[in-house]
Amino acid sequence: MMGYDVVALGELLIDFTPGAISDQGNPTFEANPGGAPCNVLSMLGRLGHKTAFIGKVGDDAFGRMLVGTMKDAGIEYYSIGR
Repeated sequence: MMGYDVVALGELLIDFTPGAISDQGNPTFEANPGGAPCNVLSMLGRLGHKTAFIGKVGDDAFGRMLVGTMKDAGIEYYSIGR
């Protein structure tokens, strides 16, 4: 894991923000990637820095969404543990 300008270790999570009202009148929520470490890495990547994240996400739809978002932002992902 060499050659990075910034490496972060921390949380990566889904923020559920209010969306529209469903046809049945129920509030809906949108899943948005969040977590301060990756937010910082994303902005640093946009400024041209090579970044990586060390952490763990679930092997479910939300985890795959988070890993895909990091990949799209150019953040290398290193999973820890099982």
